[in-house]
Amino acid sequence: FYKKEYRRAVHFLRENGLVKSSLKFALLAAQCLAGMKDWDECLNIIGDDKKTAIEGQLPHVEADDSEISLKSSICLTRGKVYEALENRERAVRWYKEALMADMKCFEALKCLVDKRMIGHDEQRQLLDDLGTQPTRYKWVQPMYQLILQQHEKKTSAVDAVASTLGKDHGFKDNLDILTAQANQHYWKNRFQRAHELTKGIVERDPFHHSVLPVHVCCLVELRMKTQLFFCAHHLVEAYPTKPIAWFAVASYYYLIQKFETARRFFNKAIQLEQYFAPAWIGFGHSFAMKDESDQAMAAYRTATRLFRGSHVPLLCMGIEHLRTNSLGPARQFLQQALTICPTDPLIFHEMGVVAYKEANYKTAGELFLRALELTSGEAMEAWEPTFINLAHSFRKRGMYKDAIKYYERALSVAPKSPMIYTSLGFTHHLQGELDDAISYYHKALGIHPRDTMTTDLLKLALNDAMQEFSLGDDDDDYD
Repeated sequence: FYKKEYRRAVHFLRENGLVKSSLKFALLAAQCLAGMKDWDECLNIIGDDKKTAIEGQLPHVEADDSEISLKSSICLTRGKVYEALENRERAVRWYKEALMADMKCFEALKCLVDKRMIGHDEQRQLLDDLGTQPTRYKWVQPMYQLILQQHEKKTSAVDAVASTLGKDHGFKDNLDILTAQANQHYWKNRFQRAHELTKGIVERDPFHHSVLPVHVCCLVELRMKTQLFFCAHHLVEAYPTKPIAWFAVASYYYLIQKFETARRFFNKAIQLEQYFAPAWIGFGHSFAMKDESDQAMAAYRTATRLFRGSHVPLLCMGIEHLRTNSLGPARQFLQQALTICPTDPLIFHEMGVVAYKEANYKTAGELFLRALELTSGEAMEAWEPTFINLAHSFRKRGMYKDAIKYYERALSVAPKSPMIYTSLGFTHHLQGELDDAISYYHKALGIHPRDTMTTDLLKLALNDAMQEFSLGDDDDDYD
């Protein structure tokens, strides 16, 4: 079996009548058949429901609590078989059963999480169910909680669990815990903080597989081209048959805007591992960046089918429809994404954009405010567009003071943005505060001198100021 001579192993077990002699031999035979991709025969041996399950039919003696239980291992094997048969619903069911049979079956949890098989609510329910299971390993449940709560609204909740694992269970500076924290920071758009953690992990263990996808994504978000080039080079040297290596290469070409080359390497990563989610998203992005909407949507749709527990493909489809001004389908996909992950602020931002384009400015403002609430007030530079859009929605409703407040908040995180100065100038202009308007228009042109819209608005404000001045002189003459 360990030499992968599966046919020989199955033949030996059958010739010696061992398959039906004990649960251990039956499981070994099933694992051999799974290795041969003979899925139907594998299920014939271990059964696929309560009536045909072999757990209660064959004699077995469970090992001590330090090993994974046989029942859990059998459920895990069923999950893998159904996953290979693309019956995701049954695969999820058996992975959950494997965990309920033995919380230590980490491989089942990893399949559920890494392959995005369950959504936000299902993860919470799974945590609650696992909390009722007795185990002498008290650190297992909080460790799983940390892994499953990457989209938790408050970072403090994740940090509290990490602190408990460090103080009470001796897991201080554990790489898996730091990886879970890095993932949480990444999903909250705190890319710099996430990169600090992933960088530290990679320095300690350059080939820590769990952290590499988020580490590569952070390098892309922070536009660290040189570091990403060397990271990809080392990974290809070390793991030429692993999808993460070619994903890193593709990400580098994506970052330097060679999208066709990036697409080729994203596709290579997918060929190596169909269920490598980051490669599918990158594959779709490489089309979207070239305005090839149909191909991008095809990639996102495939990702939606493969990763039903992930909201990201649905979010990407919504954004792509929004980009092409198909507001109805955009709203539909964004709402579906929201049902899977109700704590991602980016979903609320994009839904706000849909409402704004439909001239529903009140709803848009509420959605933008909800997005900002979910950011927990951290890494606000990533949310500059949300501040600006919120200010736009207030300005459209004639709520100029609120608009100015949020334009100034946007300015605090992006002080060199000419658009914000122009927007501030226009808002003051609408209130008749011409001196302030002219001042902001000048600041905008100081950053971007060739902005024709700001130039036209400045001319208009100067003309209005001249007219006011002329009217004032006429009134003085009349007096």
